[in-house]
Amino acid sequence: MLQSNWKPKIVILAIVTVALLTNLPSALAQAQIVWQGHTWNVTKGGMAGVAPGSPRNVFIDSKGYLHLKITDNAGQWTAAQLFTVDNLGFGTYQWVVEGNVWNMDPNTVLGLFPYGPENGIGVDGSNEIDIEFSQWASTCGCNADFTIYPAVFRQYRSSYNRDFTVSNGKSLTTARMEWSSTSVVFTLMSGVQPIGTRANVLQTATYTSSNTTNIPQHPLPVGMNLWAYTAVPATDQSVIIRSFEYVP
Repeated sequence: MLQSNWKPKIVILAIVTVALLTNLPSALAQAQIVWQGHTWNVTKGGMAGVAPGSPRNVFIDSKGYLHLKITDNAGQWTAAQLFTVDNLGFGTYQWVVEGNVWNMDPNTVLGLFPYGPENGIGVDGSNEIDIEFSQWASTCGCNADFTIYPAVFRQYRSSYNRDFTVSNGKSLTTARMEWSSTSVVFTLMSGVQPIGTRANVLQTATYTSSNTTNIPQHPLPVGMNLWAYTAVPATDQSVIIRSFEYVP
């Protein structure tokens, strides 16, 4: 009787142990948050640049605003990154950003971007559309850029790239991209501008191509990251994303 009573417990314990060990890598790899109507995976570990991602650098405050940080914890630098679980397709993407993103540490990069490889759509260097704020370690003579990577990998050659410098005296910036099968329209505006309106335009650019391989064609997850390019910044960095909207 002792054996028959104990065997099921051992089997159950073994099953539970295997289940926990099976799920352990994914549990350690990322956390999740729900924000602006989407579930987001928050990166823990490897990401672009020289500082790994940490969920501690991504949080939502009492106003519902999303904070992204690069922080130094006793010499261990970590950055911030998150992606939507769902894939979003052609339409308008808009972020309202709070902070002086035009004059961050030269090695800091704020990226706002659909990025397919995160969900297995293409490989790195393809299926990506970027609005980025960075001085790229003072190498570009710019503080922001628009970039499109094609639907088909081409040795990390973008279909379109535009670097520029903007000075925005206000701390709020509306960043918008309008993505279709044949074009992407980028617009940066000062202040908070509702979708469907254009005011206080700081920079705008339109890329059009009849060759659809030059523009991503499939729904993609949306990413946001604050990361360190070739070196860690001189001090901790922080950006607030007040809102994100997607209109198909």
